[in-house]
Amino acid sequence: MLRYLIVLASLLLGSGLPVFAQSASKHVNSERMTLADAVDFVRPSIVQITAQIDPPPGPAGQDGTPAIFARLGTGFIVNAGGYVITARHIVESPREAPTEGTKRLFIRLASPIVDLPDGTKFRGAFGTTEAEIVDEDAQHDLALLKMRQNPFQGAMEKIQIGSRSVSYLHGVATLGSGRDRDGEEIAVSGYPLENVVLITTSGHLATAQAFDTEEVPGVPTLRMPNTADSYLADIHINPGNNGGPVYSVDSGRVIGVCVAYDPAPVVFGDRGHESVKVNNRPIDYNSGLAVVVPVRYVIDLLKKNKLAN
Repeated sequence: MLRYLIVLASLLLGSGLPVFAQSASKHVNSERMTLADAVDFVRPSIVQITAQIDPPPGPAGQDGTPAIFARLGTGFIVNAGGYVITARHIVESPREAPTEGTKRLFIRLASPIVDLPDGTKFRGAFGTTEAEIVDEDAQHDLALLKMRQNPFQGAMEKIQIGSRSVSYLHGVATLGSGRDRDGEEIAVSGYPLENVVLITTSGHLATAQAFDTEEVPGVPTLRMPNTADSYLADIHINPGNNGGPVYSVDSGRVIGVCVAYDPAPVVFGDRGHESVKVNNRPIDYNSGLAVVVPVRYVIDLLKKNKLAN
């Protein structure tokens, strides 16, 4: 398996089109961002993807089984119409769950960090809206979702913090264009390991030339490249990062979507690489290389759905 500069220009928001790197702000074009700048710039576009399974009601007079809630991964807003990109495999998982009942997908928008009068901070809260899957790109592991309540249209309730009324964070990510360069400084932000605050790790683009391979028909011992190319990033990710934006630190533009990490085999003291299994499942570990779907495939999916020029 292959393994998001928010620009709120009124013209583009009015049209609902995503903002591309060429229309980035003066700050982006004229100055190199620090990592902290880039995180702050991308933060409003990042969302958490969750699911809920509502089991069938129990017999008359009895309580039914409690709903099952799961944090699936991360996504990012790509259009002011309320559209979000994430990894297809994370939205596929609740559909494939053997549990009976109604399976619903949700998008959660984070609250801003607010300084409180007592010196503490308000953080870690989410506004939640149900989502529907609009389209999928199975080859590149992408899914396009739409929020039922559009925060850009004021459809989501605000947070009341004392006397202040605060909106949940929302903004359209800036999508890059062109081929990215090996060694480019990048970052990925999301909600790994069920964290309720945004977590960012950074590193470099290890290669923009990676690709998957597949068997040559009729010759199972021979493999050939397929068209589903990818990037590999020297960056550490964890479960929950999948579907999140991988972006340039210099500009804040999204260069791709985080979809997996490359596993590395367990190496024994005698240097053996034999496959080790527990309960018939292979053991491996995170190699430190993240698999990234290039942003051009996101743009293709948006164009297909008439959400980009």
